[in-house]
Amino acid sequence: MENSSLKRENAQGRVWLILAISAAAGLVTIWIPAGFVIVPALWAYTGARTKPAWMALPAVIYAVGALYFYTTIAALGMIVCTAGVSAALYYMQTKRVSNTYTVLTLAGIFLLGLYISVALPGVVSGDGAFAAVQSVMDEMIDYYREALSQSGSVNTEYASLINEYLDAFSEAVPTYIVPVLCVFSGVMGLGNLLFFRLFCRKHPEISLAPMQAFRLWALPRSMMLGLLLMLVGSLVMEWGGWAFSDSLGNTVNVLVGMPLLVQGLCVVDFLLKRSNKNVATLRAVVYTGVGVLFGLTQMPLILIGCFEQIFHFRRRVQTMPPRAG
Repeated sequence: MENSSLKRENAQGRVWLILAISAAAGLVTIWIPAGFVIVPALWAYTGARTKPAWMALPAVIYAVGALYFYTTIAALGMIVCTAGVSAALYYMQTKRVSNTYTVLTLAGIFLLGLYISVALPGVVSGDGAFAAVQSVMDEMIDYYREALSQSGSVNTEYASLINEYLDAFSEAVPTYIVPVLCVFSGVMGLGNLLFFRLFCRKHPEISLAPMQAFRLWALPRSMMLGLLLMLVGSLVMEWGGWAFSDSLGNTVNVLVGMPLLVQGLCVVDFLLKRSNKNVATLRAVVYTGVGVLFGLTQMPLILIGCFEQIFHFRRRVQTMPPRAG
């Protein structure tokens, strides 16, 4: 009797500890938005370890704090990014939904929440969806202009060239806001899935869909069909001279390029794993190089991912019979 009572008390203590950590992490995220990468996963883990209803406790505490420190619209977007993502993550993973579609769903919810926070205040005020972002970027540009004008060592021709670049950057800001939000949404969606599975790794009682090793990740054909249709649609609108074709084209390029880039990295990791050399060292060198030279390596990685999607290189290599003697 004493042992069972002690176990029950320990279990209750762990529950309250998980809830306290989840609530504290949520409060920190109010001031440090980078917490979006992990907080929804932590809340979903709370629901998986305790009861789904307990996820509401840290969510309510977070909502009160967000509404206190931010405007109602901005807080609403932040709540979508935390409570909405955690609920979707818990439901889809415990129902053993495909990991790919889980990431896509989480990224979509993140995009909705970020768009609400960034664009909706300007829409409501009538200033324009991205007026606030444009204002911040223009202030930064004005700062650089002033610094450039006060520098006596800069010649007139060079200063004129820099000002042209700054003008072009200012004009391009509205066309790149949504693509940038898409990048952040994709990274946070994938990050939360991985963190959630990491939290649940030592708890076999939490039944999740299986996940292959990173080197074997692959995009489903149905997903590529949808991305291809979006790409064709954006090209048609660009040819038709639609007013927002530039912004849409940049967004579609990101939506198509990001999954293929990740798949390209998976193919590279697959090849590294098959090498007979020190895999850990090779990975460290290659991934460091990709990070440092990302501007140069992203297009080759996208092409590798596209090649893999068409020809299924990894599957062919795995099913290839071993060489004779």
